[in-house]
Amino acid sequence: MPQFRFRAIARSGEIVAGEVEAPTREEVVSRVEYLGHMLIDAELAAKGGFLTKEASSRDKRPRPRDVTLFLRQLSLLIAAGLTLEASLQTLAEDSNKSLVWFANNLRSTITAGDSFAEALERHPTLIEPAYIAMVRAGEASGKLDAVLGAIVEDRDRRELLAERFSSAIRYPMFLVGAAIGILFFFLIFVVPQFEPVFKDLGNKLNGGAAFVLAMSSWLRANLQVFLGFWVVIGLGGWLLLRSRDVRGKLTAAIIAIPGIAGPMRDRRTARFIGTLGLLVENGVALPATLKILRDVVTVPHLVAAIDTVHEQVRHGRRFADALAGSDLLPPLAVRMLRVGDETGDLASIARHAAAFYEHKLSVGMDRLMGVIGPATIILVSVIVGSLIVSIMSALLSITELAL
Repeated sequence: MPQFRFRAIARSGEIVAGEVEAPTREEVVSRVEYLGHMLIDAELAAKGGFLTKEASSRDKRPRPRDVTLFLRQLSLLIAAGLTLEASLQTLAEDSNKSLVWFANNLRSTITAGDSFAEALERHPTLIEPAYIAMVRAGEASGKLDAVLGAIVEDRDRRELLAERFSSAIRYPMFLVGAAIGILFFFLIFVVPQFEPVFKDLGNKLNGGAAFVLAMSSWLRANLQVFLGFWVVIGLGGWLLLRSRDVRGKLTAAIIAIPGIAGPMRDRRTARFIGTLGLLVENGVALPATLKILRDVVTVPHLVAAIDTVHEQVRHGRRFADALAGSDLLPPLAVRMLRVGDETGDLASIARHAAAFYEHKLSVGMDRLMGVIGPATIILVSVIVGSLIVSIMSALLSITELAL
């Protein structure tokens, strides 16, 4: 369906702009007049126009932290008594470029007659389905500022957890990357300096030095092919990881590795329970919550388990009983949620359970990194040390022959 851009004068005398999907321009005129506005102009979005400059900034998407700050400020403005449209207009005048586009896009969509939740649905890469469901419930209950505050709190907690997770793996990744860089530099620039000397030894060269020399010669002769191969592998991996099914299978393989399985299971449990409690606490019905939770997990058999639990709950079975018959959560988590289900305080119990598993995840990550860090250092030292020993032993062989 064509996308139209329009400008109109509101009853307050303010000029409003927006975008709307409609079959014809006459339908756009009808919708704008229904809202009580007087239309100035309307044209197809593809033709450009007064929003062309704004649309050109869409390629610069806001970062997750910027979106969190935006939602925090929006919550404060609404709580201070401003209308949603006025709050968005205020933020559009006092934000960075990417957030200006985001605020103006939300405001124009709302001006065209959509709800705030429907406006957020246009940005699935910035706002998760769980948050959109919470906003929809907040709009229906008139507690949008409180819901936005809960969303901001949840996003802050997840961003801190993600930052800790990335920091935990950043050091080992740096060590591995540094080792690979040193290895390449050694083979491409250092070893060739000794190659003329090594050739004089002929068959007297030790096995380690001969292997290093052969590896250096092959790498220099096929450097472009070698780098091209890894570029293709990297691009292919990136394209495959864009598929939800592939990510699910990869996650399933990773969580089966001994030592990693525990923290990964705790991370999945904390996120699942945390999202469950957040949605239920903010007015989202349990069946709808379970449908949204399908987007939280990526492992195929867990998605199927959620579908099974959803069907059982929809047909009248107690949530705790349906959950106990699946392998979605550890037994302890199921017992905690059963208490909340039976006492009618599922949201509160889920929040405490999520905090418990987040703490358990932090402890598990600390222990895991306490093993991975030293192990990586030892591995890098062995690789670099082996290369140096091979070269030095060959040089000692030359010295012995000279004597």
